Amino acid sequence: LPKGESFELGSGTGYLADLIEKKHKSIHVTRIDFSPNMLLQNKRNSKTILWDLNLGLPSKVNNASLIVSCFCIHWLNNPQKAIKEWFERLRTGGYLVVLFPTNKSFPEWIETCKKSDTEYSGLNFPSPYLFKNLFKETEIFLIEEYVYKETFPNIYKLFKSMINVGAHSTKSKRKKISELKLMQDKWPKNRSENVNLTWNINVLILQK
Repeated sequence: LPKGESFELGSGTGYLADLIEKKHKSIHVTRIDFSPNMLLQNKRNSKTILWDLNLGLPSKVNNASLIVSCFCIHWLNNPQKAIKEWFERLRTGGYLVVLFPTNKSFPEWIETCKKSDTEYSGLNFPSPYLFKNLFKETEIFLIEEYVYKETFPNIYKLFKSMINVGAHSTKSKRKKISELKLMQDKWPKNRSENVNLTWNINVLILQK
């Protein structure tokens, strides 16, 4: 990395920033999040900025050597505009690393809703190709898709897990017990009669 400051956008409790600082002792990551409660959970003496990323970036983020963002950009009102601004705030040679779930995620859930004729209430994630055409080939250091599969004894445990990781926000009405029972019946099972939930994660690394 070139010399310069490092930032995590949508940092939450600072888990990723902690990992970066642990692996690279010379890097100190400034954590940016709109939730004061999340920022309070960061380790002591961490640099933090309370900020809503829908307003752009704070002026402090400029000529950065590293900007990282994990599971944040799909929450923003205009992800394409945001990522272009994030890239512009890098210094020459700096890196932008963005991870986000794509619309290839949750195929089991979508299939179950079709089978049971119930509304799919999951989030509408962006296409894995949403940002590719915004940058030159020479600026794209890496694009990779990763598949991550979780297994649960039933859909009730599955949805509880989503609530625990903050992935349960939706504009749809809360499911009735009868609808959940129908989904439990229709959800594809593995040989052990457990249910799976598949995430498709896009990792995009840009270099200015």
